Amino acid sequence: MGYLQTYLDMTDINIADYARESTTYSAFYFHWRDQLFARCMRLFEDVTDPVPPEEVEIRLFIQGHCGVSIHPKDGELTAFFGLPSGVGKYRDRKPFYSVRCPNYSKVLPVYYSAKDGKAGKVVVIKNDHLMNPLYDLVHHYACLLAHVEVTLVHTAVIARVPNGIPVAASEIQKQSFGEFFKKLFNGKFGFVSDIGQMGVETIGAHTNVTQGLEETWNVRERILASFLADIGIKTGINKRSNSVSDEINADTPSLLVNINDMLKAREEGFALVNERFKTNWTTKINKNLDYINMFTNPDADFVGNMGVNNEI
Repeated sequence: MGYLQTYLDMTDINIADYARESTTYSAFYFHWRDQLFARCMRLFEDVTDPVPPEEVEIRLFIQGHCGVSIHPKDGELTAFFGLPSGVGKYRDRKPFYSVRCPNYSKVLPVYYSAKDGKAGKVVVIKNDHLMNPLYDLVHHYACLLAHVEVTLVHTAVIARVPNGIPVAASEIQKQSFGEFFKKLFNGKFGFVSDIGQMGVETIGAHTNVTQGLEETWNVRERILASFLADIGIKTGINKRSNSVSDEINADTPSLLVNINDMLKAREEGFALVNERFKTNWTTKINKNLDYINMFTNPDADFVGNMGVNNEI
């Protein structure tokens, strides 16, 4: 007995029930939301001592900006959630930033340049130059992928009902068919327990689903590739077209715009942190996604010469 099965036995998880519960739209949504957000978290390699780099990236991706200031209770540099506030000369350059964390919150003046001196208490780092978060994008694609996953599962299960879907005329019939479909979902033979169901009416089901399954799977792969492109990751997808390479190469400029805008916003924010708090913060694109380096240094070690690693 393997480790995973031992774990399942210890937690009293019935794998058949768990499979049905984990193939709902809600379950697929939460799965893809977390998976896509995790892929975003691997876009950059930050050095933000003493602040854990993931704390900066989480705030940038969730709200589009992150406040960095000294926490008064321990005197350490801290990454804060927050909200720009006040009226300034420009709408995107607010004079104040409301920092907040579980045990501290305050409205602080923003540090924009050396002329602010020590009066500027908080540096605001942007996810991109418009302070767009990635969470909304993750949510959008998680919704699409969850719908496709449910369709994929349902299409596969319907293929096991060659005569159509039975229509229950009573509660007893409903319970009987419920047990039947539980077994069917689990890949077992099922039987209707009430003999009175002989000749029961059915509604038609499209059971010739081979092409449907393949097309649904291709849609899933294309949606995932589209998400990766939107955050600046180049990838290849399997499809029938002979123009995959040309299309991928044509996409490169737009990918560079996406990820380089986020990189430059971080570089500018990190430079202000270093200037204000005498730190040495650095950021760079994950080496497995560095397209610019790939084109200028073709001998670099890139997986499949695509600038993308399977880890992403």
